[in-house]
Amino acid sequence: MDGDTEHGKVEDVVGSHVEDAVTFWAQNVSRSEDLLKISRMLAEVCPRANAVSSKPDLSKIYGGCFSEDGCWYRCVIQQVIKEKCQVLYIDYGNSEILNTSDIVEIPSNLQCPSVAKKYRLWGLQTPNNQDLNMFEEVSNRF
Repeated sequence: MDGDTEHGKVEDVVGSHVEDAVTFWAQNVSRSEDLLKISRMLAEVCPRANAVSSKPDLSKIYGGCFSEDGCWYRCVIQQVIKEKCQVLYIDYGNSEILNTSDIVEIPSNLQCPSVAKKYRLWGLQTPNNQDLNMFEEVSNRF
């Protein structure tokens, strides 16, 4: 687990995003109902919510419209780049760059901890000279 070392702890999880050969994001199976509720609430509130301001709060959770499916997901803003923001979808672990118009304020009842957690396979590491984005580069060619 990222940050916390809990050797010997077993959890039933479903993978949601792979970062590199040893790092991935997963959702605890017991939280699947929470994720369903969050998804329903986002689909209801985000289409009519206010777009993020020009100076977003990097410690706040927002709703982001994912470019691949047009659905709304909870996200945090990692970096502001002119009229765009690098966001991390906290319930899945993937990220992308969005226009600020595709990021909206969400109510306080959706400002809860993420469903997904970042995991790292214990005892393994990637070689220093390995390009960790090679899978992304290959997938962009197709």
